[in-house]
Amino acid sequence: MELSDKDLSRLCGHSLFREVPRELLRGVLESCGEGVREYAPGERICCPEDPCRKAGLVLSGKATVTTADVTRTVLLRVLAPGSLFGVANLFSDEPFVSLIRADGVCRCVIFAESAIARLLDESRDFRTRYIGFLSDRIRFLNRKIGYLTAGSAERRLALYLASLGPGEVRLTDSITSLSDLLNLGRASLYRAFDRLCADGYLIRNGRNLTIPDPAAMLNAYQ
Repeated sequence: MELSDKDLSRLCGHSLFREVPRELLRGVLESCGEGVREYAPGERICCPEDPCRKAGLVLSGKATVTTADVTRTVLLRVLAPGSLFGVANLFSDEPFVSLIRADGVCRCVIFAESAIARLLDESRDFRTRYIGFLSDRIRFLNRKIGYLTAGSAERRLALYLASLGPGEVRLTDSITSLSDLLNLGRASLYRAFDRLCADGYLIRNGRNLTIPDPAAMLNAYQ
């Protein structure tokens, strides 16, 4: 499927590709990329058995990222339009570590590894942004490891809230993305919010939060 002008504009709007010249991006995709692909509900987009390393960006629809273990499937992430996937898997001999499936009809731009390599060679800005993207992923994973080993739901939420700083802050993560980050179900996350509020360590008004004393909050949930 050919890359339309609308698809190209959406791709150029992503922070990773924002400063890449449109014609360079189009040329790379036409010569090295796999182009736009539409996946049927439940169809595999990436899996450990893929013979070729690739990355992609969701144009429309959604996809789910799960563990590849067939005996116990765990949802790791939901990919919405604008989400990148597979970037950290490039330039490695290791197989893809998870399974990505279309959740309903899903359209994606697929980049072969050679396409990303050419962009890294020809665009200094892309190279800088690519390194920054990988650094952000490392920080995210380090934070998630910290939350996963923190213990109770209240402790995990307290650690996250303490990282936002004292005083009035605004919650920028959605409940879904926050529950994914903390590895908590939505119900458990809501109960943790209620507990912190009831104990006086958090004042919550929708997405607007007040954290009077982050240190005392962390002390309370060990």
